[in-house]
This record gives sequence, C-alpha cells and structure tokens, in this order.
Amino acid sequence: MSMWSKVKEDFKKATENGKLIGSGKAVNLSYLGGHPKIKAGGEVIVAKGSNQNTLLIGSQEIEVLKLEWDEKGQRSAGKAAAGAIIGGVLTGGIGLLAGAALGGRKKDNSLAVVSFKEGVLEGNIYFRCDQKEYQKLSNLLY
Repeated sequence: MSMWSKVKEDFKKATENGKLIGSGKAVNLSYLGGHPKIKAGGEVIVAKGSNQNTLLIGSQEIEVLKLEWDEKGQRSAGKAAAGAIIGGVLTGGIGLLAGAALGGRKKDNSLAVVSFKEGVLEGNIYFRCDQKEYQKLSNLLY
C-alpha cells in the first residue's frame, strides 16, 4: 500500500467516524483496558452494535452485561490555596473566595465500567469519561 493510499484510507475512516459521532451512533472515549484484543492506552470509537445490548469497540463486537458509572474527582488543595492567596492580595476579601473557588476546580477522573461477554470470554472494560460521554455510551445500548 502506497503512502498516498494509506492517507486516503485514514481520511475516509476518520470522516466515517466523525459522521457516526455527530449522529449519536458512536462516541470517542479514552480506553484504559480490559479487553485482551484491544490495545490499552488510547482513544477508541465505541459504536452501537448490531443487536440491542451490544457495542462495537474498534472491530470487536461485545455483548454488554452491565454498564456502571464510577464517579471520581479530585481537587488540588495547593491550587486552591494559591488561588485564594493571589485573589486575596489582588482584590481583597471577595477575591480570596473567588480565587479559592477557581484555583480548586475539580478534575474529573470518572470511569465507565462495561461488564461484557464475547463468546466464552467475560470481563470488564474501563473507559475514562465524563458524565455526558457516559450518557452517550448508555444511549448506544438501546
């Protein structure tokens, strides 16, 4: 395959994925691992499967047994303190409160956990996603 053919093929695939995502038939998620046939540590397109309660992850179609939301977030106390100090110095009392609020924003580390079955293989697949992405993933099952 020539380099130009590869570029054209990649562009076509990206365009098709973009149309799926735009129409709500797929979602792009950060894949953390869990399926032995899918390489961990990257972005994957998760699309509606051929049947109800199935998902297509890359080229692997799986039967979903359960979908769970594991909400996790963390605040940086150091950033909140720095924001409060800077806000307090620059604008007085009200800046202290605003600086603490802005400096201590929550980082979303939430997970979607998909319990799946594929033939005799059963396990859990982990995706990093926010609440909106989780809702889109959930909608793909119905």
